[in-house]
Amino acid sequence: MKVTFENNATTFSCRRCGACCRIKDGIVRVSDGEVKRIAAFLGMKEGDFIATETELAPDRRSLVLKSRPDGSCAYLTADNLCRINPVKPDKCRTFPLEWRNPNSGEVCPALSRFTT
Repeated sequence: MKVTFENNATTFSCRRCGACCRIKDGIVRVSDGEVKRIAAFLGMKEGDFIATETELAPDRRSLVLKSRPDGSCAYLTADNLCRINPVKPDKCRTFPLEWRNPNSGEVCPALSRFTT
């Protein structure tokens, strides 16, 4: 994937290394619509998806996708692809175009050259 940052004429190219999907203590909030889409994609009932694939966010304001014990996304495949890519949550879909954390350059090797 190639994207151009509005404030930078240089193009970002995702290396598909999966580092952004392995952030320890990272959370991916999911909206009602995202729950519906992901559950349908996985062939699950929404209630079953919520019960087995999500948990209450630390701030108790939303649901988040469960992670593996090592902190990686449960939907990250061995070859660094997203198993739910066609319906992945907005947080995943919009990184790094619409949001970044202060340490995103430390996490993402392709993004590190855009941070100072």
